[in-house]
Amino acid sequence: MQEVFIPSYRLVDLPKPHYVYLIKILSRETGQQDLVERRYSAFHALHRELRKHFNTPPFPPKRIRCTQERVLEQRRKELEKYIQTMFRYVPTKPMVANFLGLTDNIQNVGEDKQMKHRPIYLMGPSYNGCVKSSLPDIVVEGVADALYGPP
Repeated sequence: MQEVFIPSYRLVDLPKPHYVYLIKILSRETGQQDLVERRYSAFHALHRELRKHFNTPPFPPKRIRCTQERVLEQRRKELEKYIQTMFRYVPTKPMVANFLGLTDNIQNVGEDKQMKHRPIYLMGPSYNGCVKSSLPDIVVEGVADALYGPP
């Protein structure tokens, strides 16, 4: 699983002065982090594209030629919330991943539906008390490890 943050922004002078937002993509499994920079206009273009296909949360408005620290920090927070929301939403995740340059790292988002362990709760009208399965019972294994230590 990956998480997205926008920890900061900076002023770029060339070709003409503008602000870019530093986006940090952190992989929880590997600890690897990637950094990319995007302008507000790139975020806005992504928003317009997402809005064509999906319901999207409100997008932070642009304030013309506003370079006050307070306004820039507020926009950074709002952009971070927006990109996190759209990155967590499975249908929009591939488009957001592409925007972040992560197309090689996002594989078959939402397609891996095969269970890797038994369901935790299996009580129902047809429950017969004994379930045969080739999947490991992670709850029983976890309790046994906690009580008796790892094998």
